[in-house]
Amino acid sequence: MEVPASAETISRVRAATEEFALARGICEQSLADLKTIVSEACSNVVRYAYEDTEPGTLEVELDVIGEDLRLRVRDHGSGITPKPDADHPTLHMGLPLIGALSNRFVLASERGVGTEVEVHVPLRSSRLGAGLLQA
Repeated sequence: MEVPASAETISRVRAATEEFALARGICEQSLADLKTIVSEACSNVVRYAYEDTEPGTLEVELDVIGEDLRLRVRDHGSGITPKPDADHPTLHMGLPLIGALSNRFVLASERGVGTEVEVHVPLRSSRLGAGLLQA
């Protein structure tokens, strides 16, 4: 899927991702994680990728690799660069959150070329029973 990198398209990407995942039998917990990941990754593209240029595109790829759903979110923007005086109020929790919710998280960025986030989410939750105390 290739769409304009705008806030209005995030809900469309999220709905298409959910439909794809449900058709492949994703469990409820993994679907909730996936929807959060998609929102965070796409929001990063919209907010940061094309700050110094005209808005560009947001590319999303989905497929199944073994027991995981693989998501790739890509832009062709400025790449990730440090911005200590950024005007955007943020907690900077997007990428750490994506990493925490996924089985595998790969980030590739090149200045002036763009950024790609690849995430693997299990079709069946591997976190079932997580947090329960064992006697």
